[in-house]
Amino acid sequence: MVKLTIKEGQQAIIEDIGGTKDYQLFLLSLGLIKGTVFTFNYSPQFTKLVNISLGGKMIALRTKEFALISYKIIDHA
Repeated sequence: MVKLTIKEGQQAIIEDIGGTKDYQLFLLSLGLIKGTVFTFNYSPQFTKLVNISLGGKMIALRTKEFALISYKIIDHA
């Protein structure tokens, strides 16, 4: 199980994105690139999804896929 270090309502900035080139291109199509600021939304563990908001849209990623994104928390809500 992947342990998330970010809490609901916190903002973070993306520092690096791992995974395959196809996965990185998929995230690029959603607007997730290095330097992007996102807000972590409520994500119940039983869904195995992580919900984030950026640029006025909400995105849900699988927990294992979200774990490939390195981020730095910038807002300690």
